[in-house]
Amino acid sequence: MSYVPRAYPDIVRDLLTTLTGGVVREQITVPAGDEPVLVLQQLAQRPVRRVSHLTGRITAGKGANAREIDYRFTPADFELVGGEGGEPDAIAFRPGGRRPVPLSTVVVNYYPLVASPAPLTDLNVGSVTRTLLESVARELAEQYEHLRLVYESAFVDSATGTSLDQVVALVGAQRLPAGFPVVTLRFTRAAGVLGQVTVPAGTAVVDAAGNRYLTTAALTLEPGEPERSVQARGETQATPVVAAGALDRPAVLIAGVGQVTNPEPARGLIAPESDPDLRRRAKAALHGVVRGTTDALLFAVRSVPGVKDATLTEAPGEVTLTVVYEQDTAEVRRQVQLAIDDTRAAGIRVHNGAAEPLTVGARMRLTVAGKTAPVGSELAELSTGAVDRITTLLRGIAPGGKIRRAQLAGQALADPRVVDAEITLLPEGGAETDELQLPEGVTVKAGNVEVTGVEAEEATAGSATSAVADVFLPLHLNAGVTAAEAETAITAAVDAHLAGRAPDQPLTVDGLLAAARDDTRYAVVRTEVTVTVTDADRFLQLTDGQGSFAPQTGQATARGTVTLDVREGA
Repeated sequence: MSYVPRAYPDIVRDLLTTLTGGVVREQITVPAGDEPVLVLQQLAQRPVRRVSHLTGRITAGKGANAREIDYRFTPADFELVGGEGGEPDAIAFRPGGRRPVPLSTVVVNYYPLVASPAPLTDLNVGSVTRTLLESVARELAEQYEHLRLVYESAFVDSATGTSLDQVVALVGAQRLPAGFPVVTLRFTRAAGVLGQVTVPAGTAVVDAAGNRYLTTAALTLEPGEPERSVQARGETQATPVVAAGALDRPAVLIAGVGQVTNPEPARGLIAPESDPDLRRRAKAALHGVVRGTTDALLFAVRSVPGVKDATLTEAPGEVTLTVVYEQDTAEVRRQVQLAIDDTRAAGIRVHNGAAEPLTVGARMRLTVAGKTAPVGSELAELSTGAVDRITTLLRGIAPGGKIRRAQLAGQALADPRVVDAEITLLPEGGAETDELQLPEGVTVKAGNVEVTGVEAEEATAGSATSAVADVFLPLHLNAGVTAAEAETAITAAVDAHLAGRAPDQPLTVDGLLAAARDDTRYAVVRTEVTVTVTDADRFLQLTDGQGSFAPQTGQATARGTVTLDVREGA
């Protein structure tokens, strides 16, 4: 339900029409159809002498730019037409004029042919009658505006001042007073994490002394975005103002976040929190007070310190909740149950279970660029980085998720020195594999991850054989372009680009897409493009921003298959 106040000119017009014996604000529904002459239903007090005011909605613009707007119709758009007796009793829209939107409502003021004489006739500007009528209209317009303020005071987006304080109090938020400690936190993406990373509002970050600051809004790192900042406030007004760099640890592990810190020291607010800032914080607080929905249940459980993740499946009358514990203690389980009891919908049974852990290890053989393999501290540093990235990936897999070959390769190739990787997963009690689908309710416990060998790629001149590049390219076609036309253009661009690859001009997805770009024919879905390079017994998979293939001196890179995955939509 919305409220729209009536303007002073509209009130004056209707009062004048009523005073002079007219009918005001009669509403008529426009019939459907596209007849040359559109005739509305008969007016209530017919026959009609004349129409003084007619408004409705029309369509402005064409195609994608078409929109409905309010419009006042003129005698060039309509005329009065007669019924069986010949006297006018209905409105007909002319073929060449503006027409209202079918099934919309038009509002009409008109004068009946037969009406009682007006008791007051002096309606000239400045007359007693006109002055009194306009005074009444002004008072009514002011009352409409007062009602608008009352209406807007009930909503977070439009309330101001003390009204806003009362509205946000419904979700437990209060305006921060002057002197309240606030700080800017910067969240940095973990190495090798490619997708979207979300940090919910209310996330706690602490310092070495345990002082807690809570984020005031949700933060999302888009794919490829390395870091973002968000405002945070002290847990209470007594929270100490911390120094720069002190807030360096989230209270709960956040998947995809590698580092958090405060680049500048915290400060106290100079003035009380502004209305816009309070609105943003109140909207974020809604996540913590909503009850009875699956989203609210998941949010409440994931917010419990010691919980790593949670998944949920629904059935009529019941919900099965699978919790992945970072700290599986009796106290954490008790807090999870309290969150469930406080959030679940009435009459819904929640089955609370812990995810069954499956220990999964990994074995890796890495190939690095150059003629010699690293040794000593460089070898240790390279191996440790690969192990840490793969371990972090395994720990972040959700219950019932899948460990994919491309994910593993991406983590190994995140180090620019690594040009190829052979990774084997070692699930406890299962066969070795390069991909693993977890059963429902089962999560990964990272086992032993080790690098069993690091070797240099062979770069002996004269012994190189041709490498083959297979391209998988998801795309959206522009209007009028066929898949065959796009394939012809892309194949030609791929051939030309591959022919120019050399040791100092490696093959990457970014370079290939730049060569094959054609905005007049298609748009490529960059994040899903893969290039698979086969070089003798070596296998590399390149993705957007990850991995490269540098051919040896004199080695050619041939085109294999070019697979286009045409997607629907723009």
